[in-house]
Amino acid sequence: MHSLFRRAKAPASAGTPPAPMPMLSFPGKKALRFAGDTSAAEQDAALAVLMHARAHVVLAAESARASPAEAAAALRAYLRTIYASEITAGPSQQNLLFAWGDAAAGDETDKKKAKADKTSPAAAQWQGQWHTSLATERAVALFALAAELARAVAAEDRRGADGIRRACGALCDAAGALRAAAAAGDQLCHMTDACLAAFERLMLAQALECYFELAVAGGKPPALCSKIALQVSHDYHEVCVKLGILQRQQQPIDKSWAPHAQAKAAYFDAEANLQRARALREQGPGSVGEAVARLRLAASVLDAATGKTGPLGKKSLSSSSSASAAAALAPLRDAAARLRKEVEAELAAAENDNCQVYFERVPAADALKALPALAEPLVRPTAVEKVLREADGEPALANGGAPTNRH
Repeated sequence: MHSLFRRAKAPASAGTPPAPMPMLSFPGKKALRFAGDTSAAEQDAALAVLMHARAHVVLAAESARASPAEAAAALRAYLRTIYASEITAGPSQQNLLFAWGDAAAGDETDKKKAKADKTSPAAAQWQGQWHTSLATERAVALFALAAELARAVAAEDRRGADGIRRACGALCDAAGALRAAAAAGDQLCHMTDACLAAFERLMLAQALECYFELAVAGGKPPALCSKIALQVSHDYHEVCVKLGILQRQQQPIDKSWAPHAQAKAAYFDAEANLQRARALREQGPGSVGEAVARLRLAASVLDAATGKTGPLGKKSLSSSSSASAAAALAPLRDAAARLRKEVEAELAAAENDNCQVYFERVPAADALKALPALAEPLVRPTAVEKVLREADGEPALANGGAPTNRH
């Protein structure tokens, strides 16, 4: 059987393993060229260095060929410069109008209006915001960095252990950048603290999902894998609730995100019961009856998720707000179908053993005890000083005068 998470155990002749379930990323901020006249700021040596570092961020934002990793490298170098300049920056920084726009393209009519005067603050506002505060600039840059890290994870190939580790680390870095952004700025990018907290929680839930992938691929005991999967399910359920609240508050939340988190919560609930059933079957007599009940419960959870009213049901997919939203949920439905087949095979084997060997009573689903949880968190937001550390082999997009401060 070729499972989503059991790639290492698949036979060599089984063909190419299916790609892991997709990760969510959120729209970030795009650095724009300075609004207004910058000649006065250029006379200040500290601000000139800051402007030079920011120019690389703008170039990465304007380049269609720049990868998320290159954009993140430029933002890291820029943020290191901001942290180094924060103490020395004086009133002269008010001569700089830092301009940022939403990552999504603006309206064509607004673009035409902006072309009339590309250096005015109004020209920057048509795509976003402008400000003169270095603290606000730091917060916006941190948010932009988190978005680029999330984009890089979404494009990461997680079919190997190295790719999973890179994704897990980048997601923890993104969570750390979001936490630092929330602490650094007020009314950041017109986003509430609740929105930033929801994004941070989403990054950590996805990081723990990567941790689960590593645990299973590394052959960790099913009992441990069950605990991790259960925590992933709880985290995604929490994310789903937070996203649903934000969506009702008209926050910039894609309508497919809440169903995505709900579907993953159900998926990992079933995975936790499957792993627990395997651990029980390994224990032998006295545990097989519960193993059968756990597998039946896993099957029912998946059936509910893919049923008419479930987040992965055909009716739900067809009623999605857009074709792109339905397409984003399709890989999760495929993954749930693969897991359902795996549960069926395990259930058939467990029931056969129980009927022929053990003859144990199978408890009802509502009589099962709660699954054991993790004793402590396995993933945490990365400290901001570690997030900004220049990584070995990081794309050298920020070279050419922007200082590099190693921690």
